[in-house]
Amino acid sequence: MAAVALGFVIALMSSAIKNTVSVFYVSMSQDFSVSRGTFAIAPSVFMLTYAIASPALGFAADRMGARRSLAGGLVLGGAMFLAGGVVSSFALFSVVYGVGLAIAYTAVSYVPLGVLVDELFPPHRRGLTYAILMNGTAVGFIALVPLWIYVEHSTSWRTVFIVLGVVMVALMLLSLLLLPGEKRAPEETARAAEQAGRATGEGQTTGGAGAPARGGMFGAVLRSPVFWTVSLAFVGCGVTMSFVDVHLVASLDSHGLGGGTASTTMAILGAAEIVGSLIAGYLCDRGHGLKVLAGCYLIRALSLVVMAVAPTVLTAWVFGLLFGISYMGTVVAGSMYLLNSLDPRAKGLALGMMWCLHQIGAFVASEAGGLSFDALHSYDPVVIGAAACAGLSFLIVVTALPKALRKANPTHA
Repeated sequence: MAAVALGFVIALMSSAIKNTVSVFYVSMSQDFSVSRGTFAIAPSVFMLTYAIASPALGFAADRMGARRSLAGGLVLGGAMFLAGGVVSSFALFSVVYGVGLAIAYTAVSYVPLGVLVDELFPPHRRGLTYAILMNGTAVGFIALVPLWIYVEHSTSWRTVFIVLGVVMVALMLLSLLLLPGEKRAPEETARAAEQAGRATGEGQTTGGAGAPARGGMFGAVLRSPVFWTVSLAFVGCGVTMSFVDVHLVASLDSHGLGGGTASTTMAILGAAEIVGSLIAGYLCDRGHGLKVLAGCYLIRALSLVVMAVAPTVLTAWVFGLLFGISYMGTVVAGSMYLLNSLDPRAKGLALGMMWCLHQIGAFVASEAGGLSFDALHSYDPVVIGAAACAGLSFLIVVTALPKALRKANPTHA
């Protein structure tokens, strides 16, 4: 289907908003004549803006549909990439990247693509389809990150930003041409709510999803025990993802593992992410979301422990393999719990609120990484802290999520 293929490409190119800064982190900080700790302000503001914008843009995607959300985010992303490629002030760049590109990323990534999947597919096909779309991010690790590392020595990051700006605008035009422009009719939405209640073998329903919610959609989300359990665990996902997205390449470089080792590690991570996400999507569609979530958080914690204990070429590759397997599993499983359990009119809002909490964790980890290197010339404290957060998320899932599912739908207890 053209919409799925285009969604994949959008996910791929939107990943460049984050992985360009990860690869060019050192050269960009040198270009602006600021320390790594100071430069971390830009990606940290990005995380914070993403957190604030996620619920609002999720709500907008519920109302406008995925097509308009994606098109608007792509044109904004194109404009911000072009602006970011020419600004000379770090303060201005922090606004362009930390605010403008963060809003654009929010409008073209996980939340609206989740809404797109919800619009196009029934519950029993959403997990695998969402995983396929999100594999665009994995291909970003495999193809784009090594490309940025390769061109870093011959091409300015500013040139890369300008090229990406043009690509984003072109994708906006394609999205208007190829993505469906109509949302489901109200009666179809009601049927989808009923199907959601029957499609999940783990009780991923809140009961009466199609009924009007007391206190509006926001209140419906806040009253969901499944939302709170999944989202609180998802904070650990934000902490760990932020380390990879912002500091991994610089961390490897600080251990003398930059260049080819960093490129290979990211490629391994991306390849493992593809396999892991497809397995996660397949298992979620068959009612094994709890196992997927718990397993991914545990594997992620172990990968970070490996990285902290013995940073070598081999352990860097092992880290890439383990972290990659878990990278999208938490996203796919967490998103499926919300898409298949909440009122169809509040799914974008719920996803946005989940990502809001995710980005709070990401903000803390992003800033902590820069400050840690400035103070200690090491990222090890952040790696250890991220491992602890992933372990805590694992405990939340295995101890609290089964109770939340039984409370949400006692008939499946």
